[in-house]
Amino acid sequence: MLRRAPTTISLTAADIERYEAQRKQRLWQQQQQQQQQQSSSQSTISSESGKKVTSSDKKPREKSAKDRIMGIGRQ
Repeated sequence: MLRRAPTTISLTAADIERYEAQRKQRLWQQQQQQQQQQSSSQSTISSESGKKVTSSDKKPREKSAKDRIMGIGRQ
């Protein structure tokens, strides 16, 4: 079997600077995305808190299999 020389990895200062810049950019983007999600969820919550639930908005409760078999809740 042939042997080859081990692979060497060389990093320059420019490589490290580029990596750090990309890392900061990703972190900033994640923070912006989280802030947008929080602000949109807060606006949704505040708009829903003012909304009253009417009887037409409520979904009728479905009977479970046990309720149907046992006859519980017949009207």
